[in-house]
Order: sequence, then C-alpha cells, then structure tokens
Amino acid sequence: MKCHNQAANPPLPRIVALIALCLSFLAPAATVAEGKSAAEIIGQAAYLELQAKGKAVRTGDGASLVILPDYPAAEAIRKAVAEQKPGLAVETVFALPRQRPTDPAKEKAELAAIYGLMRSFSTLKGIEYYSITRKAMRVLYAESYRIDDAMKRNPLPDEPFPAPDAIPASETLLVFQKDLSLGANVYRYSFTSFPDAVLAEATNLTKMSYSIFPAVAPEKFKTRILVIQADDAIVFYMVSAADCPSIVRSRLGESLANRAEALFRWFSAKSPEFLSRE
Repeated sequence: MKCHNQAANPPLPRIVALIALCLSFLAPAATVAEGKSAAEIIGQAAYLELQAKGKAVRTGDGASLVILPDYPAAEAIRKAVAEQKPGLAVETVFALPRQRPTDPAKEKAELAAIYGLMRSFSTLKGIEYYSITRKAMRVLYAESYRIDDAMKRNPLPDEPFPAPDAIPASETLLVFQKDLSLGANVYRYSFTSFPDAVLAEATNLTKMSYSIFPAVAPEKFKTRILVIQADDAIVFYMVSAADCPSIVRSRLGESLANRAEALFRWFSAKSPEFLSRE
C-alpha cells in the first residue's frame, strides 16, 4: 500500500492562493484616507466644534475616546489608552486646511515632510502656551532636543527629513525637554508611519511634577499624536493620558488641552516650510 505525501504536490487552488498572498506583501500599500474629508475622518459633531472654536476637546478618564479619528491606526491608540487605564485623558483635534496633492509622488513627499517635522524636536524650544495658573502666555519648552542616553543627556541634532521613498516604518528616539511647568524630563518617542498618516507616542521616563506637586510616576504619562492626510486638510489629533493625583487632575486637564493647542500652532507655523518640501 502506497502512502502519498499530499503536501509535496499541493493542489492548484492552494498554489494560486499562496502566490496571491505573496504578491499582496510586495504590492505598495494603498492610502487609507484618500477620498475622505476632514469632517468624515473627525466626525461631524467634533468637526462642527472645530469649525466654531478652532479645536475640539474632550476630557475623561480614558475609558472611552470620544473624538478619535476614523482611521485604522486610531484603533491602536484606543486599545493602548484602555490598557493604560489612566485617571485623566485629554483629547484634542485640529485641522490644517490644504488640498491633498493629486500627484502620488508629491503626496508621499508631503508625508515624509510631516514625519520629518514631527521629529524636529529642537524647533519646539521657545513655543508658548496659555498658562492656566498665570492666566497668561508662557514658554512651554525652555529646552528641547534629541539625546543619545537617558542618563548622560548629551544633545544631538534633529534627524534629517526622510526621503519620500525612505520613510521609516517605525523608530524610537530619546528626547530631553525642559518644561517650565512639568520640569525637566526625558521622553521616549516612538514613531510609526502609515500609507497616509504618522503616529508618534511619547512616554515619560522620569518622574514629573506639576507646579509644586509630584504628579506622574515614570512611564505613567503618554501623549499620542496622529497626523492624517485628509483630502481637504491635515488632521492633527492628540490624546494625553496620565495617572495623576486627583488634586491636580482638573487643572492638569486644562493645561494639557492648552499644550495640545500650542503644539498644533507650532505645526501650523512650520507648514509653509514643510509643505514646500514637496
């Protein structure tokens, strides 16, 4: 009696399926947000609020994110915040109007420019935000630069802007930022690129204080920024989630919303420079 090894001669349908699977990995990734407006990605209610106020803001405990954009990568943010179980989560969303490039090469160049700008940490030095405590504009970052070691903190220059065909799929950088309210801290920035979006996640590696109060233990403060190429705008979503004492929760929540606005103003102010890189 002969035994036939069927695995040695797989049927034709299985061969076709395997070839199709291999080709799917070789094919270039399709854009996700193409054909979608900022209103569709943000959601109608948040978009109307953004149109009226220049931003949409939601504050909660992180159990659910209310204005998370409609984009596949956003689900990773939802899951990560849920697993973090923060006592405070502040969501903000903004939109920078512009028409999406129709040329695929320029579209990719725009994404590379967005990626490059988001890791241009030195340009954050001196940006201002509205201080709730002082009821006036105040410098947010007195110092901001990439470092090579969390202990030595030797300054490094910003990474150069990536070429359109060489946007990193993911990378992690260490950054030192001296915040005039939250103190001098080291952060781990993790970047992930998508077909038409960039996600950055910042995690504190040092204990943070808010004013005179010890506020957040190491790795308990995470900020996630998702920038998406919509058809009529660049969508800028940010959620800051922290485990913090209830005594500072309310004031810190207001402060985080204002900080998000400062970061978007920085992003917008730099837009003529980075969009010209197309």
